[in-house]
Parts: sequence; structure tokens; C-alpha cells
Amino acid sequence: MEEKLNFEAGMQELEELARSLESGEMTLEASFAAFERANVLRKELQKLLDEGDERIRVLTASGEDELNAEEIK
Repeated sequence: MEEKLNFEAGMQELEELARSLESGEMTLEASFAAFERANVLRKELQKLLDEGDERIRVLTASGEDELNAEEIK
């Protein structure tokens, strides 16, 4: 079973991969592997952001419903 990605840890790993790639000191194969890992991380982090955005939308929408119900009273 895979452990759920922690956003902050994922961002830190992505930044480290970017620094390594930018340094130009990696072999071609290591660069490919780092790029592939960075791409996977980017997709997973985007998914976490999208899920968080959806949670905020749901919470905001339910808060608006409560506000509208109070205004009607």
C-alpha cells in the first residue's frame, strides 16, 4: 500500500530534483530518472491542490447556504 504524499514533503523533493537537474552535474540517465520522478510528483501535487480546492468550494458553498437561510429568516 502506498503512503499518501505529504504536500510539503513532495514540494521539497520536487525542489531538490529541480536543483539537481539545473546543476548539470547528473548523468544523462540520472537526469531522465530525476525528470520522470519530478513529473510524477508534479501530477500528484497538482491532484492534492485540486482536492484541496474542491474541499474549499464545498465548505464555502455550504457556508453560503447557511448564510442565505439566515438572511431569509
